[in-house]
Amino acid sequence: MSKKINSGFSKRKAKRIVAYLLKVVLGLAIISPVIVCLSFAFKPPTELMGTGYGKLFPDNPTWENFKWVITEVPVLTYLKNTMIQCAMVICSQLALCSAAAYALTFFDFKGKNLLFTIILTSMMIPGDVVVISNYIQIQQWHLTNTHFGMAVPYFVGGMGIFLMRQFYLTLPRDLKDAADIDGCGDMGFFFRIAVPLSVPSLASLAIYEFIAIYNRYFWPLLVTSSDSMRTVQIGMAMLNSGESGKPSYVLAGAAMCIIPAVIVFIVGQKYLIRGMTAGAVKG
Repeated sequence: MSKKINSGFSKRKAKRIVAYLLKVVLGLAIISPVIVCLSFAFKPPTELMGTGYGKLFPDNPTWENFKWVITEVPVLTYLKNTMIQCAMVICSQLALCSAAAYALTFFDFKGKNLLFTIILTSMMIPGDVVVISNYIQIQQWHLTNTHFGMAVPYFVGGMGIFLMRQFYLTLPRDLKDAADIDGCGDMGFFFRIAVPLSVPSLASLAIYEFIAIYNRYFWPLLVTSSDSMRTVQIGMAMLNSGESGKPSYVLAGAAMCIIPAVIVFIVGQKYLIRGMTAGAVKG
């Protein structure tokens, strides 16, 4: 009997080890481009283009590639502009989407379901379809080449409203009724109870919007005209086209641009998973 128990335990342990090893291999395969980029960014141009090209790690690591990017390319300005865009859009999305979702969840008014259907429909419209109309409106408002002009089309979105509404649906109605009995009005319940409880969903929305804004290329390219207003993705495209013969410089610039997004994802991945699954089960 004990042999059968030990045999079953050994099989389960072996399966867990194999599953763990498969996860490690899959994870390394996914992040291998980032590892190669960071490693090659420290290689001197002569080593990268010479016999050391096939080696993963540099023989003579150097910071010269990063120094060249910082001194010759306004990459810090591009990063600053991108962070300003992320801050503007994230703050607006958190405020407007959570307020709209709260109203759609706890308020009863005529046309509420129709309004929510329209919001869901807007999520199915590709962004490229409305980019020309958005640009014409921004141009009429004289907001081209400004931070506000780049950010205003994304101040609110159907994805954020849907995500926050799904979380608010999980809040018990008894909690709202108890708050009403205690004299806590709608705004009090929103700021004191609903918002604090929805921190995982808010964090998930913030990370989602950060990644979307950080990777956006076409809209900032269309709206901006001066180099001082360019974002990091445009800067990287310009660096790639201008220094196509010097891949070490391009990789150093790419490494500098990757680091902020990686840090944000690592720090917030727990909230991203919790926020995405918060409204999966109602009750």
